[in-house]
Amino acid sequence: MHADLAVLLETKEGTDVDFEVRGKVFSAHKIVLAARSKVFKADFFGTTKEKATGYIRISDMHQDAFEALLHYVYTDTLPETVKKAREEEAAVVGQDLLMAADRYDLQDLKPVTENALCNLVGLRNVLPMLALAEQHQCDKLKKKCLEFMASRKNTRKIVATDDDVENLARSCPGVVKEVIIKILDTREATPDNPLVVSVDNMFYVLCLIVSIPLALCGLLIYLIANHT
Repeated sequence: MHADLAVLLETKEGTDVDFEVRGKVFSAHKIVLAARSKVFKADFFGTTKEKATGYIRISDMHQDAFEALLHYVYTDTLPETVKKAREEEAAVVGQDLLMAADRYDLQDLKPVTENALCNLVGLRNVLPMLALAEQHQCDKLKKKCLEFMASRKNTRKIVATDDDVENLARSCPGVVKEVIIKILDTREATPDNPLVVSVDNMFYVLCLIVSIPLALCGLLIYLIANHT
């Protein structure tokens, strides 16, 4: 069955809906998409604009990610091009797929993508991935990111991405607290520890002069820079 559907996707025989993704058009079959996703079913067979036009524009997803999404819908597998992609490219596609899994209610795709992203966590993407995991309730990916950030060999290097730290503090202040706790848990934190006292004082002062998210941001950067 999946092999037959893959042929239909490749040949475009009988397609009746087009998706324009950042200038590239992908053709598909409404009935196949509707069978896999309640969201697509509502779009195509409900009282929506897409039902009438059969043409949908998507501007917030990369082309490779949407192609992988269609491949998964038709075959229940991710394409080889994604599996063999360079780490940075695979991470971008994976993040798009995770958001798409929630958007189109493709719950089987979500754990597949989450597992793949867990293997791609690195210095350049750990903060955006942590925010993504928090926003989409991906506990396994969130745990992986927290452990990566708390690792002594990584914490100092992450401070170089302070813009991402600030973005994380603004979008997910709650998870920043978890990062701080995780870092503190990896060292000997006692009332007599001068670092812990200075952290408490620093956070109090920051809260007085800036917003709480920015205070968390400053505290996190401080902890990362002094995590030895």
